[in-house]
Amino acid sequence: MLNRMVLIVAYCVAAHSCYIGSKIAVSLYALQLGASQATIGVLAAFYAVAPLILGVYSGRLVDSKGTRWPLIGGGSVIALGMLTGVFKHDLAALFITAILTGAGFMFFNVSIQTLTGGFGSESERATNFSILSIGYSISSFIGPVAVGLAIDHLGYTGAFVMLALFMLPPLIGLLLNKRFNFINGQKNTDKNRSTLALLRMPPVRSVVIISGLIVASNDLFAFYLPVYAHSLNFSATVIGLILGAFAIAGFITRFAMPALLLRWRAERVMFACLLLAACAFAVFPVSINLYYMLMVAFVLGLGLGCGQPLSMMLGYNRAPAGRTGEVTGLRLTANNVARVVIPVVCGALGSTMGAAPVFWMNAMNLAAVSALVWRQ
Repeated sequence: MLNRMVLIVAYCVAAHSCYIGSKIAVSLYALQLGASQATIGVLAAFYAVAPLILGVYSGRLVDSKGTRWPLIGGGSVIALGMLTGVFKHDLAALFITAILTGAGFMFFNVSIQTLTGGFGSESERATNFSILSIGYSISSFIGPVAVGLAIDHLGYTGAFVMLALFMLPPLIGLLLNKRFNFINGQKNTDKNRSTLALLRMPPVRSVVIISGLIVASNDLFAFYLPVYAHSLNFSATVIGLILGAFAIAGFITRFAMPALLLRWRAERVMFACLLLAACAFAVFPVSINLYYMLMVAFVLGLGLGCGQPLSMMLGYNRAPAGRTGEVTGLRLTANNVARVVIPVVCGALGSTMGAAPVFWMNAMNLAAVSALVWRQ
């Protein structure tokens, strides 16, 4: 059982490293091609276009057909997105990479989270989601650091080749091993079931909103930090290290999550962590010193690190019988609404008013989310 969970996390690390790393490569390459901050914002939003449309469908597909083939299909589309960056070298190709990577990761992500929720007993669910979220933290470190080094030493083509190779181990493993085809045993046979009916359920609606706003904050940092640091003439390697400090802190928070949940309710843990992250966003633009930015990025990672595992667990626990994949897809659809809106708004805001208002707006967003969590 432990070996299978290790493989689940390893596959997640590979795909998420590719997803996160591609965002940095795409943003920095677009800047090199002369794109404006506003254009970079639109480019980042394209990662969420296909997931926005396919989110609920991917969840229903996983609920009815199982997780293995959506994992294989999603991983293949991610790899195809990276190969587009290898063989084409213009801004249009980067938009194609963004669309394909976002679509592929949507299917992969819904499947891997549903697989994790259904793996083991109900009492093991919080631990399993915490372990999976540690995998996301590891990949959030590997992706930026590896891509930064690859860009500086191998160029953008080499970076995209490296990312495409990340997807080989999970695809080979999933094709050879049929043990990862979890199918929800509690099928929902209601043919008239409605996604809007899910949103009318207060417990489901609240976790969907909270999840979307937390992801907005995470994606703002992942999208805007490279743009901001590039304007300060930081190298790709240094940008990767700042994002790596953010990821290491998230790893620490998620590693400590099971112990925290034994002491406090999930909602109280989330409230405290999000308030800490709001404070970190508020002070981030105060200094352009590298060591200061590394420190604040680390504190920000400590605060935001709780959001993903807790929203995954709460979403799974609050889902009606037989609709866990659909709720996961709905939650990820809300996440992708944020991924469309936030980069566009922040790119336009950064172009006209500079970096500070972007970080302050996100601080207010997190403060509002923490207040919403407190009322749960």
